Amino acid sequence: MNKKLSKRLSACLDALSSLGTIADIGTDHAYVPCHGIKNGIIDSAIAIDVIDGPLERAKRTIADYGLANKIELRKGSGLAPLKVGEVEGVTIAGMGGKLISQLLLDSLLVAKSMKILVFQPQSGETILRKTLFENGFSITNEQLLEEEGIIYTIITAKPSCKNQDYSELDIIFGPILRQSIKDELFSKKWCQELVAIEEILNRIPEGHERKVAFNEKKQLIKGVLAGVNR
Repeated sequence: MNKKLSKRLSACLDALSSLGTIADIGTDHAYVPCHGIKNGIIDSAIAIDVIDGPLERAKRTIADYGLANKIELRKGSGLAPLKVGEVEGVTIAGMGGKLISQLLLDSLLVAKSMKILVFQPQSGETILRKTLFENGFSITNEQLLEEEGIIYTIITAKPSCKNQDYSELDIIFGPILRQSIKDELFSKKWCQELVAIEEILNRIPEGHERKVAFNEKKQLIKGVLAGVNR
């Protein structure tokens, strides 16, 4: 058995390729660790989920791949089932940025003991970036990819001993991504956001307090896309 990973999960796994043991949070079917070990990307893994159903699915997948001696299953929320220094890296994919941030804050010492942390937030990227910057992590890479008409963001981070210098633009657009304003996917992502903002503005009555905030964000996006705000 060797199920093909989605582009987004493959990108998360590739970001951990220099490591031995990783943790896959919200593992579901455990495809990420199974694929990683079978293809020589990682050596071993701890697969974690908070719900029994996904853990049962993961157990079956691990058995199908013949990797019960390489992948340990644990039940729990986020990084809580891990000990400090137990794994070298972690991937958390398919959750909202707000939830990912909370899971990090709940187990900050564990998170800071890792070499690489890879996230694929479904939403709330700004919340996640702000949490990383404010809690001693640096963003080392960001990647956009499109799959089945959806644009995903992959954020790679590592613990840092230095206080992070960051701006509002770094938080919203990404400190690395916003340096690539000519990138097709970057433009597409933020043009889609502009369309969504226009739709909201058309529904909000004049004088509504949210109208100002949305207009400000619209102008900010236009400025970045035009290369004015860098």
